[in-house]
Amino acid sequence: MATKDGGSKLPPPPKDGVPFNTLPWNLNLPDEHSYIHLTTTPDKGWTIEHYDPATDAGTLTDAHEHYSSTPLPLYPSTTSLNYGTTIWEGLACRRSPTSNKAVVFRPQKNYARFVNGAKAMCLPPPSYELFMRGLQLVLQENAGLIPPAPTVDPETGVPQGGAKLYIRPMLLGSGQQLGLHPSPQISLLFFVSPTGSYFQGKTMGGLKLHLERRRSRAARGGTGNVKCCGNYAVTMRPLLDAQAKGFQDNLYLELDTYHNPPPGTSSRLKQAILQELSAANIFLVLKTGEIVTPGLKRGTILPGVTRDTVLTLAKEFKDELKPIMAESIKLAGMGEEKKVDDFEITVSERDVRVEDLLDAAEVFVTGTAAEVVPVQSIGTSETPPEELDGEEEESFSVKFPHGESSAGPVTTKLLEMLREVLAEKRSSEATKDWLCDVYASPEDFRKGVCN
Repeated sequence: MATKDGGSKLPPPPKDGVPFNTLPWNLNLPDEHSYIHLTTTPDKGWTIEHYDPATDAGTLTDAHEHYSSTPLPLYPSTTSLNYGTTIWEGLACRRSPTSNKAVVFRPQKNYARFVNGAKAMCLPPPSYELFMRGLQLVLQENAGLIPPAPTVDPETGVPQGGAKLYIRPMLLGSGQQLGLHPSPQISLLFFVSPTGSYFQGKTMGGLKLHLERRRSRAARGGTGNVKCCGNYAVTMRPLLDAQAKGFQDNLYLELDTYHNPPPGTSSRLKQAILQELSAANIFLVLKTGEIVTPGLKRGTILPGVTRDTVLTLAKEFKDELKPIMAESIKLAGMGEEKKVDDFEITVSERDVRVEDLLDAAEVFVTGTAAEVVPVQSIGTSETPPEELDGEEEESFSVKFPHGESSAGPVTTKLLEMLREVLAEKRSSEATKDWLCDVYASPEDFRKGVCN
């Protein structure tokens, strides 16, 4: 059984009778969960009464509630229900097939994004110590829902499968009011659900993405880089419409660059800037040897943790990727074949335009829930005439050399690298604090110690 101070070094075994390997991406087994709920006010903020890291004490340690039998006390005038002042994070806990430890992946990055979101939504952010101890305690309390350690491919040594215990910390305005101002009460929550992969069962090969030309996910100067509930609400109707047309998701444009192209532009669609999917970042593997994803400087892209992880792994293990990149481009039949020694890989964050998709040997998407998923095609759909307002719309369609039946070589290798890190089978100076042991001491958990 879990102890408050993390004295036990390994988690209890997974609950019997749970089909972990076939669970959908959803809220699963809610009758088996407990969650953490703390409240404060804007004036008071989060104090050592909630959690004191010096003594490892506070109301946090006794704030567990049963998920199904103890719902949140929300009123019709709750601020977050009326004005959308809710932020959240998504993290994953897995059992390592190497040590059988329960490890959380890069929660430090989630905390940084949580603080950014709290400021944007006028919510007092918790301390790093409170955030991390909340994660640790909710995982210890629900440790029986951590799926079994993944099996390891006997030929490659790479762990397989995407089952995880998903953790969602939330911060929301839970006070009552009618006026448009910060909530008089704030709630901090941590809840969990065992899940499979986000795109599990949605496609046999790579994803088919719809290039959305009419509706916007985020605009410059807005909250596109904040993990707040409103950023997901605006994608729901477009997502359902895309799925009805046979696509798995939308790829959004920065619509201002589509509607206001530079003078003399021959194709306003091809020069439009790409953003991301409804809940995932996008990467292109170009025939030039560049691995590129839309940059963050425009403030319209969510700074995904898996996005940053792939960028770091691609840079850190660039030499290992060189022959894989050469193979990808050769198999795609794109350009002259190059010797590995003459091949250079660049890893970039920059403005990515629709026309760049035409030069891609591989395309994939990343996310905590999705991990790394290949894309087989991207295209537009016909807009009903009554919605055109007299405008002419360009169409676009591209099918990538890799991704239809299986992931391309670079996509496959990056997913393998990610899973090797998660399984404690790959490490470097850049990855040394990425895994946090749920049953380490609170101090070591905060530091990212897993040994």
